[in-house]
Amino acid sequence: MGGDGLAAQRRADVGGLPRSFLRPSLLLLLKERPGHGYDLVGRLKKLGVDDDSAAVYRALRSLEEMHAVSSHWHTSSAGPARHVYELTPTGEAQLHAALEAAVATYQAIQRYFSRYGVAAARPPGDTTATS
Repeated sequence: MGGDGLAAQRRADVGGLPRSFLRPSLLLLLKERPGHGYDLVGRLKKLGVDDDSAAVYRALRSLEEMHAVSSHWHTSSAGPARHVYELTPTGEAQLHAALEAAVATYQAIQRYFSRYGVAAARPPGDTTATS
């Protein structure tokens, strides 16, 4: 199993963030400020998204193909040239759509927690249904 497969398996084993959360997370980070791949991997970890760098670079390429991000080479005398990514207007719209989807998911999870609390408080054997 490759590095990306191991990361996906680890998420499945512990019930971590959905795989689809990587792209919206990258869009959010790029809305905050442009960045290069290695920088974005570190910033993702601080956000709680622990994907391997190969997955991040694949996601960035995909976002660039979808015109959600643009990139350019930044050269520096202190190190190698780096591909710097920036959010585009298309990416801004995708970020907004991702936020709306995340809010709907959050509300569904809140309903789940609420129903679980009611169900967990019932005495064993009580099969009263919740609407």
